[in-house]
Amino acid sequence: MSEIDTTPRTLADDLRARGDDALAVLLRARPDLATPTPSDIGQLASRAASRPSVAWALDRLDLAHLSTLAAMSALEPPVTLAALRRQVDADDARISAIVARLHASALVWGRPGGWHVVREARDALRVLGPRGPYDGPPALRTREVDDRRMRHASAGSVMELLQRVEHLLATWGEQPPPVLRSGGRGVRDVRNAASLLGVGTDEVEFLLDLTQAARLLGRAIHAANGEVWAPTTVFDTWREKPPADRWIALTSAWMSQPGRRVRAQVLRTLASADGAAYTDVEDVVDAVAWHLPRAEEGRDDLVRRTLVEATWLGVVALDALSPAGAVLGLPDARDVVDRLLPGSVTHVLVQADLTAVAPGPLEPALRARLEDVAVVESRGGATVYRFTTASLRRALDLGWPASEIHAFLTEISATPIPQPLTYLVDDTARLHGRLRLGDAASYLRADDPAELDALLADPTLGPTLHRIAPTVVVSTVRAELLAERLAAAGRQAVAEEPGGVLRVHRRDLVRAEAVDVGLRPPPDPAEAVAALRAGEMAASLRPADGHDDQRGSLATMAQLREAAEAQQRMWVAYMDQAGTRTERVVDPLRVDAGWLTAFDHRTQKVQRFAVHRIVQVASAP
Repeated sequence: MSEIDTTPRTLADDLRARGDDALAVLLRARPDLATPTPSDIGQLASRAASRPSVAWALDRLDLAHLSTLAAMSALEPPVTLAALRRQVDADDARISAIVARLHASALVWGRPGGWHVVREARDALRVLGPRGPYDGPPALRTREVDDRRMRHASAGSVMELLQRVEHLLATWGEQPPPVLRSGGRGVRDVRNAASLLGVGTDEVEFLLDLTQAARLLGRAIHAANGEVWAPTTVFDTWREKPPADRWIALTSAWMSQPGRRVRAQVLRTLASADGAAYTDVEDVVDAVAWHLPRAEEGRDDLVRRTLVEATWLGVVALDALSPAGAVLGLPDARDVVDRLLPGSVTHVLVQADLTAVAPGPLEPALRARLEDVAVVESRGGATVYRFTTASLRRALDLGWPASEIHAFLTEISATPIPQPLTYLVDDTARLHGRLRLGDAASYLRADDPAELDALLADPTLGPTLHRIAPTVVVSTVRAELLAERLAAAGRQAVAEEPGGVLRVHRRDLVRAEAVDVGLRPPPDPAEAVAALRAGEMAASLRPADGHDDQRGSLATMAQLREAAEAQQRMWVAYMDQAGTRTERVVDPLRVDAGWLTAFDHRTQKVQRFAVHRIVQVASAP
């Protein structure tokens, strides 16, 4: 066969001449072509040459490929390598490799003797002209980083991120801030969160956007405050997972947010430094600009912002890609991150200054119980908890008896319990419940009448109280308001049920429903290629007359039954519910109740077809 006979005349001819592996490479490079799966090669070629798909592919070319394609667009087709060499400042091997990739992506078609640029690409790039450089991005200026110091910095950033996210969402679960009319968050709420976490408002805004993208934060309806920001139901399961899984969930959400192409390219650029740190942010900006010259507006600012966010996440540490960031998105990421982070611990070190130090991340259940009796004083690799009168009173309010607090502290402490803490627990428990608060409008009773004598003599409290028994007074104000006034006067009252049993206070947690906004993954390229081959086979077996069958469903059913009995392969034209006509080659298995059950070579599965939607049928060899 001559060279002229083998030279494709159209993009469709070029694609038909490619093998299955080459078509799979195309669909991986341009996954939009496979969604939905084209019916045949002709439809694939039409889609590959369309303006939206070509623009999508051009946006993913680096400067060398984009400039080479622009140079080809400026030449009269068919373009030879000799003519292209005069336009492009690169050696022959580099030019050939670039053109080969453009051909694999179906942006050019033809043969090495003469290339054609897809029309939409030619129109888009004709005015661009060659720019270069063609040999790669600008080099990063780097400095060496100690590996041990890098691992410690990365692990510390990861643990701080997890602690801040959990602390912020747990707080908003108890005291959810309102949703603004614009749908955003209030400036005061953001500032309060920044003060709570000890970070800047920019980092808080990032954490809130991140947790919302990870489906950990959402909107809920609060009985008293209307629509509020609150943790979702996913948060409760997320916080019980191992630290590595929690971190991967957050970073995966970060990578999937708008600007993901620029974000991924930043990480690839840092990975090219082989563990070294960049010395100038602008070097990273220039390198990303070479790889993504047609990226969205604001690309350079997004690169700078990505480096800051990656540092907050622990993906970047000491201006270098961290060990955790290097495996982001890889199958073994969980194991690598798990080895990087300190293991969880089941004990604390209780100290004489009424603090307890957790030498590592506590088991979730243990951490939740400890936070009932102590407050977090500082977070980090070693979290410091402080025992106070208020924290112990909160535990007593939650139903902890003093004996259980003592037993719990003895169980979890790797050091002896100091006497000051034992005395603090006992003193708080002894004073707890000496005043009992109930509803009358409200009443107050005490074990010691002298307690009530002092309250009745108080000029701010006495006028609202009326003694009805030596140890009981009633009040004209609600129990909640009376409790506030007592607290302001330095007296703490414990609420009780009508039978005199202490009322156990449970935290009122607000939760929002999680909304799944996951993206549908593209079809497997191998399956899409098999469907294309089946479509080509169906097109080649199309009857010559091309007219729809007018005999009706009964005749079609009879012909299909005969084919099922004879195990005869059939060609069918099928009209789906959307009115789309597709041609398929099927192996009929049975026909009953107006349905054809057959093996469909397009989907490689057994499918059911409504017989009344089969508009044409013919035997297939």
